[in-house]
Amino acid sequence: MKQAIASATVAMLLTATGAAAQQSPAEPAPPADEPNWRVAWEGHPSLFLGDDVRLDFRFRLQSDLRGSEGEMGDSHDDDLARRRIGIDGTVRNILDFQIEREISNDVDAWRDVFVNYHQYAVAEVQAGKFKMPFGLEENTSATNLDFAYRSMASQRLAPGRDRGLMVHGAVMHKVVRYEAGWFAHDGKNARNSNVEEVYGNGTVAARVSVQPFRKHHPLLKDLLVGAAVTGSHVDEGFPGLHAHSALDAPFYTSKVWVNGQRQRTGLEFRWRPGPASLKAEYMRVSTQRLGESLEATDLEPLTASGWYVSGTWILTGEKKADSLAAPLRPLFRGGWGAIEAAARVEGMRFGSVDTDIASTSPRADVVLGNADHAVTLGVNWHPMRYVKVQVNVVREHLADPAIGPAPDSPSFWSRVVRFQLAF
Repeated sequence: MKQAIASATVAMLLTATGAAAQQSPAEPAPPADEPNWRVAWEGHPSLFLGDDVRLDFRFRLQSDLRGSEGEMGDSHDDDLARRRIGIDGTVRNILDFQIEREISNDVDAWRDVFVNYHQYAVAEVQAGKFKMPFGLEENTSATNLDFAYRSMASQRLAPGRDRGLMVHGAVMHKVVRYEAGWFAHDGKNARNSNVEEVYGNGTVAARVSVQPFRKHHPLLKDLLVGAAVTGSHVDEGFPGLHAHSALDAPFYTSKVWVNGQRQRTGLEFRWRPGPASLKAEYMRVSTQRLGESLEATDLEPLTASGWYVSGTWILTGEKKADSLAAPLRPLFRGGWGAIEAAARVEGMRFGSVDTDIASTSPRADVVLGNADHAVTLGVNWHPMRYVKVQVNVVREHLADPAIGPAPDSPSFWSRVVRFQLAF
């Protein structure tokens, strides 16, 4: 009897011990006072605060060596440095934010400063200072540009950053994307250092892009077409929207009276099959001149238009739609990094097309402006992650060289070498 009781007792203890072993965690629980955070490096330093908050720290350093047969937008021909730091963040996977600033004493050193509520993909809400929804190239990060500088149209005719509120999202299985918002002004690109020149007040902006083959054809799934518009009112005065060359030297200053509505229209195209890419944009800006004639009647609007077509080919085989920040065969690790060839043709015109009766008078009905056409050839080299080198050669031709960067010649060459470190 005693032996049977002892056997039953041992069996019960073994059963209880096995159950306890199954319920016990594989590792002991952390002490209650251990901090609930961790640091990681996933292409950039990140800080995780529990499961709800993630902070990504960004840094970008650029230095340019430049030269030109004509004048340039900056007084220095080399070492045009940009130093930018930023923090991206996510809170509970429903709220994003970004804070980005140039390390400089510039009065406009703050770049993107915004929050974005993205609980629902069909309708996200963004508020703060950020780029207005206009322009494919203008809304591409500077670290991912195919050329050292954006096209003349993107730099001058697209609005750029401003303070505002925007609703955006993706519908129809992300085939269609939309952005629509209200902004305090019509963008940084419409202003300059002359505080007496006028620019747009409260601005409405909208953009729609479509990838019609996103779900159906592997070769065409990245093909994108889009359109954008902005509308604002410009008070009476000389506009701050000027024409600048590829290296940011002025070739036309809009010293004509404007007053009334300003409207932008834009069309965009992008296709990135495999190692290649093809991009194109067209933009037009029209500003009314209500009551600005000598007889106080309306004049023809002041117009500006620009376009570009560009193409690239990655010679080392990476896919263009993927990031080139991490080449397949980095330098010193069995390869030479990623190497890409690029070419772009572009043009921009300010003023009226009809030059037979055009005039430079501030109250002329037909405005005698100027036009610039440029061809850029380039090579992009990503030797290793975080590092990028760009070499560009630019040939420009002005319709009226007398008011351009090279008054003695309608055509001139420029060159740019950019070194970039970004993570």
